[in-house]
Amino acid sequence: MGSTKKIGLIGRLDPECELFDGQTVKTRMMYRLLCELYGEENVVVVETKDYRHNAPRVVAQTVRCLLTCRDVFVSLSRNGRKAFFPLLSFAARHLHTRVYHNLIGGWLAQDLEECPQQVSYLNDFRVNWVESHQLVGKLEELGVGNAEFLPNFKYLDGTEVPESRYYGPGYRFCTFSRVQELKGIGDAMDTVEKLCSEGLDCCLDVYGPIDPSYKEEFETALSRCVHAEYKGCVAPEKSVQAIASYDALLFPTKWKPEGIPGTIIDALAAGVPVIAAKWQYYDEMLEDGVTGFGYGFGNNELLADEIKKFIELGNGANELRKGCLARAVAYSPEAVSDVVAAAVDGERLRD
Repeated sequence: MGSTKKIGLIGRLDPECELFDGQTVKTRMMYRLLCELYGEENVVVVETKDYRHNAPRVVAQTVRCLLTCRDVFVSLSRNGRKAFFPLLSFAARHLHTRVYHNLIGGWLAQDLEECPQQVSYLNDFRVNWVESHQLVGKLEELGVGNAEFLPNFKYLDGTEVPESRYYGPGYRFCTFSRVQELKGIGDAMDTVEKLCSEGLDCCLDVYGPIDPSYKEEFETALSRCVHAEYKGCVAPEKSVQAIASYDALLFPTKWKPEGIPGTIIDALAAGVPVIAAKWQYYDEMLEDGVTGFGYGFGNNELLADEIKKFIELGNGANELRKGCLARAVAYSPEAVSDVVAAAVDGERLRD
């Protein structure tokens, strides 16, 4: 790997660190990995944050990236894909740019059904890395011939997590995601409040950026739910440290396009069992009775029963804790770096 080789990265890094959403965090993680593999000075970034309002800058960065980099990594949202994919397809065909698409989210198959011309763009790329084995199969059925599995991964803060701890009354639960209706935050708050009214000793802390459209409703819910508290945002590298002190993570998502959430990786790495709605890729990350408990998607009224099941375990929850820690290994940077390096350096060796 010579120092003159440049690696491009197109995506939203948000250098001011104002954003904590899954897209931004995933792009930052890939940036860090590429810097470790090839040197920070050799990674050429196209910052796509607010790209529509910063078109001259983004165009200039993109032109520089495509003219100086043979290998370009891309992490874009649904709208970003529509804006950049035609250009990247052109670069792959005519400039021989090697495009490595690292998919954001889990809804690409549905997008292709609505916009089938994107299949040709994807097939022009070297690889389309997706977070789900199921999605690889769906994309193949739709004509994408280069989809491969690459797990979502996170750099964490190295917090020491013991394999066992005490579980008892005074249960502390948390949510760790965007604070919006589709993440089921209000349902989690109402559920904990209901359990407290039944005599169970528990509370809920809510972490994450508040969606502006949900702010008023959320503040109303906080005033109603006296056993819930908002704790603000936590830097992605500190997420395990924040989650580790809780008994369980609640994940009552109602968002159908849910992919492989970084917050679940955080919980696994912290050894914190997950009580979740079974979204489309639940079974690829979690296992009932091993990493926590799940219930049918769209049935958040069942969340209370699963929390009670968890509480009934007492210190038996340490078995779930061990299951989480074992599962977390699959989502570490070490699980991904060899795949990324082999893809890039293998292409270079064939030149």
